[in-house]
Amino acid sequence: MAGTNSECLMDPNSGFCSLTKTYHSLRPNVALPPPSQPLSITQFIFSRLHSTTSSESTFLIGAATGNRLSYSDLLFQTKSLALCLRKHYSLSKGDVGFILCPHSFRFPILSTALLSLGVIISPAMPGDSISDINRLVDLCNPTIAFTDSRASHKLPSHLPTVLLD
Repeated sequence: MAGTNSECLMDPNSGFCSLTKTYHSLRPNVALPPPSQPLSITQFIFSRLHSTTSSESTFLIGAATGNRLSYSDLLFQTKSLALCLRKHYSLSKGDVGFILCPHSFRFPILSTALLSLGVIISPAMPGDSISDINRLVDLCNPTIAFTDSRASHKLPSHLPTVLLD
């Protein structure tokens, strides 16, 4: 075991500290910008992209399909989707987007595009019951919802909805 500081003995293979019962990342620390610098999460993600990896590196691999999404595709699709969402739905900072879809390539692209517009995302799983989804919708009061045709019947009819399929 190698110590990360005087209080913790961290296992270098797992990152587990037996003293604090906490897992630590095995990756190098990422330098964060100073608190005085205004920066959004998407600006930070894409700044890390440009400084640490090739744009053709794989960002995501679909477990079921084996399809790959590169960082450059993520960047292009995120920016394109954000532009369309702003233009066609007038989404802007402070709006809430309710995302009811299974995790797939759509989810990181959609959520990153929404975050880049300043939209607050509220994700839910399609397997949730209708009453749970209605409760979540009441809690977050979304401006718009995103789902696929299989789960669209679970959303309130008054909520503007974008089908993802």
